Amino acid sequence: MRSVWKSFCKIGGIYYLAGAVCILIYYLPHMILGQDMAFRIVDYLDDEIVQYLLNGKYFFAPVDTVVEEWLSGAPLYSIQTPTFLFIWPFKWMTLFGAVITIDVITRSLSFVGMFLLCDKYFNGNKRIISWIASVLYMLLPFYPTYALSSMGLPLLIWAVWNLTQEKEKKSQYAVYYAILAVFALGSSFALTGYFVVGFMGLYMIILFVKKKKCAGYRILGGCGLITILYCYVFRSTIYQILFDSAISHRSDPDRIYEPLPFWDSFMNMFKYGQYHAPSVHTYVMAFALGVIVLGFLFWEKLDDTTKKQVKCALVLWLAALGIAVFNALYRGVPGVLLRQVMGVLKSFQLERIFWANPMIWYFELAVSSAVFVKLISVVIKNSMFCKIVSAGFLTAMGLFLGRHIITHIDNIEYFSSVKSIFTKENDQLTYRDFYDHEVFEEIEEYIGRDQSEYRVASIGMVPAIASANGFYTVDGYSNNYTLEYKKTFRKVIEKELDKSGEIKAYYDNWGSRCYMFCAELGLDYRFGKDENVVIEQLDIDTKALAELGCEYIFSAVRIENATEINLELLDVFSREDGFMEVYLYEIVDVK
Repeated sequence: MRSVWKSFCKIGGIYYLAGAVCILIYYLPHMILGQDMAFRIVDYLDDEIVQYLLNGKYFFAPVDTVVEEWLSGAPLYSIQTPTFLFIWPFKWMTLFGAVITIDVITRSLSFVGMFLLCDKYFNGNKRIISWIASVLYMLLPFYPTYALSSMGLPLLIWAVWNLTQEKEKKSQYAVYYAILAVFALGSSFALTGYFVVGFMGLYMIILFVKKKKCAGYRILGGCGLITILYCYVFRSTIYQILFDSAISHRSDPDRIYEPLPFWDSFMNMFKYGQYHAPSVHTYVMAFALGVIVLGFLFWEKLDDTTKKQVKCALVLWLAALGIAVFNALYRGVPGVLLRQVMGVLKSFQLERIFWANPMIWYFELAVSSAVFVKLISVVIKNSMFCKIVSAGFLTAMGLFLGRHIITHIDNIEYFSSVKSIFTKENDQLTYRDFYDHEVFEEIEEYIGRDQSEYRVASIGMVPAIASANGFYTVDGYSNNYTLEYKKTFRKVIEKELDKSGEIKAYYDNWGSRCYMFCAELGLDYRFGKDENVVIEQLDIDTKALAELGCEYIFSAVRIENATEINLELLDVFSREDGFMEVYLYEIVDVK
């Protein structure tokens, strides 16, 4: 028993247990609140969740499948999810259960991956630093639907690093290849896969140049494995590019790319990161820079190991700086000029290397913390006092950064939910309020027909709500549907677009949100019943809408001129304690 305990401690088992406790504590609000928990809306509940749900229904479907529930019958590639692995929960579980499941799995793997990476870098030493960095990394307000695309990078790098180690057993290599396979199946090629494959290929070349052929061949095998799996996962998109004659709305020849100011783009990325890959790193960046400067000031008093750590911290800091520069250039004039000669790839976002930011900054935190603890020992000669000061510093840093992450603007839904446990009021939309399954079940019963027999459109609310409740929609949020459908749908909302230059540019120059835009509502899609918002003059082409198969409109607000545009109000639905009212309109007398 004692030998088992020693082995358990040797691999850092106590830290994994402590990490599991932290994860459990993090999910206590979810357990207490259930569907009254608030979740991020933009690019999560209003987008990716529904596409996962539909992919669960069309699991292993042929690449030329038409998804009847989506955009009046759209090709399968229009609901391409960021990952393949996490479609499974949406096939076998309730929607809410699937949302929680992918969150728990991804967050747990983010902790394990960062701890393994830090522990390997420190050779099994400084585990308290590795643990703190890993817990903070786990707390980041990432998008669970993007799964391992960003948060799985530490685990991937740990596996790749181990593949180059000659002392490993063949059975261990199999484990590392399995991790590479999980990463490929649980991440997106378009978000991080392209640069993962690229850097692995570059690393392989370096190994061959250094005449480390065995390691080079293992990396070649891993690179090939990931590439093959990505090809399978994104087979419908590959089919579109190679065999489908339809043009994607992203390749619209009339689309205008507006360059962004270099300095603004650079500073926003370097100081704050990007909200799809939230790194909440401003304080980490400042702390690391201070440590690097101090490291070079006290260079002669540092041992060789600490000197290597200072150099590593500097490289990581410069890597993040380089990502910010590249992002600013690609989103600025140089990037716009480059896209003009990229053909069908002009809409591909090469700057998405910023998805590596969270991993870079929290590995940076671990490395710079280790250097800072060493600097404390250089200044304070008394070993016991040094240990007390170091422990105090690490505790204070962990608590400060943990609180900062939890209360950060990117984490507002979680923080609001935590507060609601005590105040009974949540100022963010909860899962129950957003999808409101109860109300839409009433609407389905009221219509009294199979949902596949008709289609609906949404005004003042995102179409994802109707989709999540099983309705077939003519509108939706897709980053890759056909240009033909975009132009066809535009006829429905053309007069509304002409009323607002902002909305017109938003639809014409981007268009992934194929929504029933209304100039009076602007680009807001959330209207509660207590706001008393009314559309005075809605100018949509209901005949063109009917030709898309639409028979009903779900509106979050009353439409005053409904009868003038051939809409009949059938009923109004709401929950007593719910967020919104749903006005059910039927398209009538359209010839």
